Amino acid sequence: MPYMFTYNIFPADQAENISKIYLKNIKEARAALRPLAKEIIPNSIKATMEGMSAISVFDVKEGKLEELLKLQQELLLAYHEIPGYRYNIEVRFKATEALGMIGMKMPE
Repeated sequence: MPYMFTYNIFPADQAENISKIYLKNIKEARAALRPLAKEIIPNSIKATMEGMSAISVFDVKEGKLEELLKLQQELLLAYHEIPGYRYNIEVRFKATEALGMIGMKMPE
């Protein structure tokens, strides 16, 4: 199954407000995500010229992509109250899946 990436950017002066929402919701969010995907990179944070940037990567379980996308969108709605908060959800195929689409496969 594919990977799901979430990208979040927010103003540095909103880091405390973002962190409060994150800490309030993390336990329930991780419990809800666990049956749908394996969290490969949990919220890797860096400072950028545009603000603070966070990225998470999930290895989606078989048949769970639609459910995971819906849940992730619902989880990110909590941050909409933060001025300047932006995000993007992206799905990418693994190389083995992409090769299969063109009739090829990885060597053994």
